[in-house]
Amino acid sequence: MKKAFVILTVFFFLGGLFVAAQPAGKKWEVGGSISFTSFKFSGATESDSVFNLPVRVGYFIWQGLEIEPEVMYTKFSGDDAAYVLSANVAYNFKMSRPILPFVLGGVGFGNGFTYAGVAEGDPDLNAFTLQFGVGAKFLIGSSAAFRVEYRFTRNHLTETGFEPENLNSHQFLLGASVFF
Repeated sequence: MKKAFVILTVFFFLGGLFVAAQPAGKKWEVGGSISFTSFKFSGATESDSVFNLPVRVGYFIWQGLEIEPEVMYTKFSGDDAAYVLSANVAYNFKMSRPILPFVLGGVGFGNGFTYAGVAEGDPDLNAFTLQFGVGAKFLIGSSAAFRVEYRFTRNHLTETGFEPENLNSHQFLLGASVFF
């Protein structure tokens, strides 16, 4: 999996060196995805799989460079609220329209981690995340796009009374974006 990630990153980077891209005249991107996630705790022998629903708002600050915050919030009656907020930066390359490959990196924090399509959390839990991704946006006209993405996330979890633990996750995201 790591080898495929490196190969795709190098391919998109070399293929997009010529010019950065964003939809013409558009500065904002609002989107959401659905993802399949596979994760494994440190010391565990097997991994688990779940679905996730991230929501993001992006702003193009210079050509194809985009700031892309993301949020996950969950509250069930009788349970504590859980959230994970991430600040990502993406660089969109222009290859052959209508395909815009991109690379992504970012950090996040919260009182939980994404599990089974929700943010599992506790008031005593602190999560710090590092994210790296690669993907492509398939433009539909100049105002919308389908988005395909692979993302690796490293969660560092600390909780009162427990040893710190790391959680690595691999996500495959399929989504849509609207530009304005």
